[in-house]
Amino acid sequence: MKISKRLSSGALAVVASLAVAGCETTGSVQDQAAGASIGAVVGCGIGALVTGTGRGCATGAAIGGFVGWGAVALTQYNAQQVRSSSADSRIYGLTTPVDDTQVKIRRGTSAPKSVRPGDSVDISTDYSVMLPAGASNARVTESWALKKDGKTVANLPKKSASRAAGGWQADAEITIPDNVPAGTYVIEHKVKAGSSYDTDESTFVVRA
Repeated sequence: MKISKRLSSGALAVVASLAVAGCETTGSVQDQAAGASIGAVVGCGIGALVTGTGRGCATGAAIGGFVGWGAVALTQYNAQQVRSSSADSRIYGLTTPVDDTQVKIRRGTSAPKSVRPGDSVDISTDYSVMLPAGASNARVTESWALKKDGKTVANLPKKSASRAAGGWQADAEITIPDNVPAGTYVIEHKVKAGSSYDTDESTFVVRA
C-alpha cells in the first residue's frame, strides 16, 4: 500500500523530531551514545517513509548517522600557555603594538588521520594572544565545528577563559559515534576575543 505524500510528510516530521530529541547532548555520556544509535534507527524509518521501500533504510541510516553526531562529546580538555609574549613575538615577528586584543591561530590539528567508529580523535589548537599596553589578560573563547561535505554536523562545546599574552595550546578529544557515515570530516578550529577572531581547519577520515 502506498503512503500519501501528506502522510509521509507528517510522519517524517514526527520521526525527525523524535530523532533530534533522542540525540540531545544534555544527558550522560551513556545517554549520548544511545542517542547515536537512536539516530541511525530513526534514520532508517525516515528513509523508508521517504522512498516507500526497504532500500530507503540505507539512505535513512545516513541521515540518522548525521543526527547521531549530536552525541559527540568534547573530553580530556586542557589548555595551557606554551609560549611567553616575548617568545611569541620572536617566533612570529610581532613587533607592532596592538590597540585592541588580537588572536591568531598558528595551527589547528587533529589526529590520527584515519579512524573507525568508536575510535578517538585528538584535537589541538595552537594560537597567539596579543594584548594592548596596560592589559594583563583577555577573555578568549575557543570553539570547534565538525563538518562534512561543506555542512556542519556538530558544534562542540565552547570553552571560554581568561588568557595572558603569548602562545596557548588547547587540547581535547572526541570519540567517533557509532553508525555515522564514512568519509572525510573537517574540524573548524576557532578562537575569538572581543571583535578579533581567527579560524583554521584540520581533517580526518572515518572508515567504514
